[in-house]
Amino acid sequence: MTSIRIRKDVLDTDDPCAVAEKLRSIRLAIVAGGQAERVRFGEEEVEYSRANIALLEREIAKFEDACILKNGGRVKRRRYARRIRFG
Repeated sequence: MTSIRIRKDVLDTDDPCAVAEKLRSIRLAIVAGGQAERVRFGEEEVEYSRANIALLEREIAKFEDACILKNGGRVKRRRYARRIRFG
C-alpha cells in the first residue's frame, strides 16, 4: 500500500480510480484559474501559475489506465506510430 498526499487529502494508490478523480478535479481548478496567483505592481498586474499541465495530464492518464485495468477492462492506445507510404 502506497499513499500519496494531494493537497489535504491522503489517497491510497491501490485505488487508482480515486486518484484519477482527484487529479481531474485539480486540473479543472487549474484551468478555471483557481491555482493562479495575481501580483500587482502599481498599475501593472501579472497572473501566473506554477502548474505543469502536461505532467498532470500524463499522471491522470496513468491512473485512468490503472483504474481500467483494475476493473478488468482494456487500455486504449493513445499514441500511434506514423507510417510513410510511397506510391
